[in-house]
Amino acid sequence: MQPVFRDQTGLVKPGRCDFAPNPTGTVKKLSIFVAKGGTGKTTTAVNLSAGLAERGKRVVLVDADPQGCVSSYFNIEPTGGLAELLLGEQIKLVRLRNNFVVMTSGGTRLWDVSGKLNQFPDRFKQVSKAFVRLRDCDYIIFDCAPSFDVLTYNVLYYAENVLIPVSMDYLSALSAVETVNAIRNFKGSGNCSVLGILPTFYDKRTRMSRIILRMIKDHFGELVTETIIRTNTQINEAPSSGSTIFEHASYSYGAADYLNLIDEMEARL
Repeated sequence: MQPVFRDQTGLVKPGRCDFAPNPTGTVKKLSIFVAKGGTGKTTTAVNLSAGLAERGKRVVLVDADPQGCVSSYFNIEPTGGLAELLLGEQIKLVRLRNNFVVMTSGGTRLWDVSGKLNQFPDRFKQVSKAFVRLRDCDYIIFDCAPSFDVLTYNVLYYAENVLIPVSMDYLSALSAVETVNAIRNFKGSGNCSVLGILPTFYDKRTRMSRIILRMIKDHFGELVTETIIRTNTQINEAPSSGSTIFEHASYSYGAADYLNLIDEMEARL
């Protein structure tokens, strides 16, 4: 059964996001991933997507985490999402803002679907096959689960570009090193590459933040983004109202940092 893409306004043409046609036909794909929780993956995926949408880019944010963190952020029902897409069923794209559409994870059903991917001889290409009919958007951004499993490898194979958030603690820095090594050793990765290492939860007042930032810069060099996401109370407050940082506190340090990240990601992509 071929998947049919829906949005919250009703049935749309199969494989479309109800955006205006993309004149170039080129879709930029990015996964937000590190094999550790608590680094700001979902926050980064949400605000990067929202900021690009505000600039007129047509963005599809895909929740590729069975825990459904994107759905929780916006308090939307997680069913009818990525799990159903991989099964060839009808799905519902949720239009959150102008130019900003979310594909939910499908909830806990995604755990079962992920396990079934190993049954396919081309098990790392199932996401690529499912998304081949999704078009007329400028960006597809994936919020990944914090673990290396067959679903994550599927996303990495398809998205090709990976942004790795690293919070300012020692275990997070170690996880970033392990994540980069695993991506580079992934035999089915195709053109998958690390687009950047993003420092998050940075507080210049603490010695640990300064040490970890220097550590990752020494190890990763130019892969570390110029943008640093500083610790900011408003960033933590925004999900409680289902708001992006730009809606919740447009003049905050958090909003400024994510605007800088958007500039840098557009340049790197």
